Amino acid sequence: MTRYTEKLKITAEEIGQMTDSEQKPKQLEHILSESKILYTIILNYEYGKGNLQNVKLLKDSLVFKSENSGVLSVSYDINEFSVCAAIDFTGAYRMSLDFELDISKGEISLTGEERYD
Repeated sequence: MTRYTEKLKITAEEIGQMTDSEQKPKQLEHILSESKILYTIILNYEYGKGNLQNVKLLKDSLVFKSENSGVLSVSYDINEFSVCAAIDFTGAYRMSLDFELDISKGEISLTGEERYD
């Protein structure tokens, strides 16, 4: 079994904007939505299954379970297309990701679901 983890560097300014506990989830959602980290972790998990499309953080899915960690949900589509096999299919998927915010290192770590190889 494999779990993929991706890390995203964040600036001191972004960290400073997360000091208000009410604004912290919204600020973190904004940072993740503006980066390519969600696409990258889903691509690693679903590699070889088709064309990855429409990767997005589900609104209000980010929940802190402790001061600097929690869970969030991502939705995405995988398009499978093959002229030879007469396949043209797009499936909608969701994945839960664990996140950990490391203020001292200035990074966010995202870890996906377990993948059975």
